[in-house]
Amino acid sequence: MKENTSASASSGYWKLLRYNASFRKVWLSQIVSELGDWLNFVALVQIIKTFSGQAQDTGWLVILQMLPMFLLSPFAGMVADRFDRRKVMIACDLIRFVVVLGLLTIRHPNQLWLLYVLSTLQFSVTAFFEPARAAIIPNVAKGEELIHANALSGVTWSTILAIGGALGGVISGLYGNQVAFVVDAASFLVSAGLILRLKVERDIHTTTEGGKIDNIGSGFSEIFPYLRKNPRVLAVLLVKAGISTTAGGVWLLSVIYGQSVFPIGQDGAISVGILYGVHGMGALLGAIFTGWLFRTSILSAVYIILAAFSLRGLFFWFWSISPNLGLVSLSIIFVTACGSLLWVLSTTLLQKLTEDHIRGRLFAIDNALFTLSMAISVSLSGRVIDVWRVSPQQATFYNALAAVVVGVLWLLVVIWWRKFDKEVVLVAQ
Repeated sequence: MKENTSASASSGYWKLLRYNASFRKVWLSQIVSELGDWLNFVALVQIIKTFSGQAQDTGWLVILQMLPMFLLSPFAGMVADRFDRRKVMIACDLIRFVVVLGLLTIRHPNQLWLLYVLSTLQFSVTAFFEPARAAIIPNVAKGEELIHANALSGVTWSTILAIGGALGGVISGLYGNQVAFVVDAASFLVSAGLILRLKVERDIHTTTEGGKIDNIGSGFSEIFPYLRKNPRVLAVLLVKAGISTTAGGVWLLSVIYGQSVFPIGQDGAISVGILYGVHGMGALLGAIFTGWLFRTSILSAVYIILAAFSLRGLFFWFWSISPNLGLVSLSIIFVTACGSLLWVLSTTLLQKLTEDHIRGRLFAIDNALFTLSMAISVSLSGRVIDVWRVSPQQATFYNALAAVVVGVLWLLVVIWWRKFDKEVVLVAQ
């Protein structure tokens, strides 16, 4: 049975890529741009290590990359719903190309502020790109293709993280950071070229001559009544926030373990690359299993989310007691596998439970909640280590406790979800 399930999932991915040219272009653009992004991230972390050496300064990088998603999400979501999503994505790629080239000018410690400014600008533009990309996938992948499309996007992100993280560590350690920035900038040009050839059909067709959608309602004012009428959508919107409650710890602790606890190479660049590489391997594993586990029942996905949240806490605990880089790497694989599975499931549920005309704004909220909780998580993790002088192992254990709390909260959601479904059935009868 497992072999048949595996073959079915692989066949679904293959058919999607072979016969769906529109999704294939979106997928290829994801590959090239995300590969550059991970080369970029490792290079930025190494610059901060060289110029500062403080864990909190690395935390500030992640925070400044995350916050634009939160602050700009209301406007970004309306842009994704009102304008041609394809054109929005192309414009974002071209702007990011110019911004990333600016990183080549950073040469001295007194320019560290410029690194933060340019990273903030890059991810401010990404705040407009991501809701458009997430909302466009149901327009290019229909029916059963949708779970395969989201799982494949997760697999791709994970694979690129593994390759980009490891490759970024090697390039930064052996050739310097400038090459990573050049590759990242070029990747945005390639991505824009792929999206330029993309043809997309919206589920609503009342557009103006300028490409705007006429019937998007009243901006974000209709979102809150919508969520009150659709509480299950609200529950799904909180899944990624639950992931990022501990994901900030994963990002920052991976750097700290690589640079300070089990360093390999100059300033631990190689071990950081290894840990981000296994991070990608775990996320790949989680995305693959999503395609096998999630079939047609939405309630089954809700139970899987509960299991993934619970196991995430267990694997964090194992990480906190791991005595060497090998066991830390194994722990990170399983922590991120659970996170990846949660990510793909929540994305697919949100796409299945919502309508096209409002989807961009809902994904903007999804990104906003995720990035806000991620920024808080990273900030607390950095402060706990730098100010309160807690060891990396203790900080990892605290993340395990946080993951357990999130699992208990989602258990309450499962209980409520079942009751809500029964009430809906009774009303229908």
